[in-house]
Amino acid sequence: MKLKEELEKLEGTLLIIGSLNEEIFSTLDSNKKIKETFYLCNSENSLDDDIEDNVGNVANNINLKELHKYFKNGVDNIYCNYDDIKNHIPAFIRESLRVTKKNIYIYFKYKNDYKKIAKKYKRYKLNCNFYSLDDFNVGVIEANDIIVHLPKETYYYFVDNIEKIYNYISDNI
Repeated sequence: MKLKEELEKLEGTLLIIGSLNEEIFSTLDSNKKIKETFYLCNSENSLDDDIEDNVGNVANNINLKELHKYFKNGVDNIYCNYDDIKNHIPAFIRESLRVTKKNIYIYFKYKNDYKKIAKKYKRYKLNCNFYSLDDFNVGVIEANDIIVHLPKETYYYFVDNIEKIYNYISDNI
């Protein structure tokens, strides 16, 4: 399994957003090269006490739109669940590129969701890989110290928000 091998090679700092797949969590938890792990969750009750001790810093009050303010030195890798960020895609894409030094791992249930996200990251000329496993799919975006210029970032953020509004209106008509 290529994904498990890739997760075992992770080192440095890790930002986890949302709920975890148990298989992925055990792989990340056993990796001794990960120096520090930050876990962003939606509610205080989303983690068991024993998991909370293993994960590290748990934050409930950090706004996804302002990740760069909390992680000024950046994080090496981000692992997140698409279901937990799908309502904040424009902000997540902008902020993930601002704070990530290496890779972004996104857990998906459906391949269509991966295609939507990969299309948005490919605008920045990033490599996107897809791993289909038994119960889930994972997209890996190779950010590798990308530098995004403010006009381009602002333009894509605006376009993504317009698309989000259009989708919301069309779904509710």
